[in-house]
Amino acid sequence: MLKVDFFNENPNGVPLVYVVIAAQYDGKWVFVRHKERDTYENPGGHIETGEDYLAAAKRELYEETGAKEFTLDFISIYTVTTDEKAEGGYLFRFICRISGICGWKSNR
Repeated sequence: MLKVDFFNENPNGVPLVYVVIAAQYDGKWVFVRHKERDTYENPGGHIETGEDYLAAAKRELYEETGAKEFTLDFISIYTVTTDEKAEGGYLFRFICRISGICGWKSNR
């Protein structure tokens, strides 16, 4: 069974390892193709050593979409677990409105 738990703040001692960004541009949701899977997903990725969650979200959003002008608003922290194991620690979740993207090519 898949279980998702949501938190308003980080429980003590739990690693914060990922950021996930629900992004919109020009009134449409933005998804990116995952390089290791044949899937489209929300922009996001690992928080690097020494990086805070906000810097990680900004970096990942730019790296994966080319977004240069945007607003980021924190939504929640969450975990995903299955019967077998936790899927890797806590994730920060953001909502984003992008106003400028470098080299944007739409697949409408």
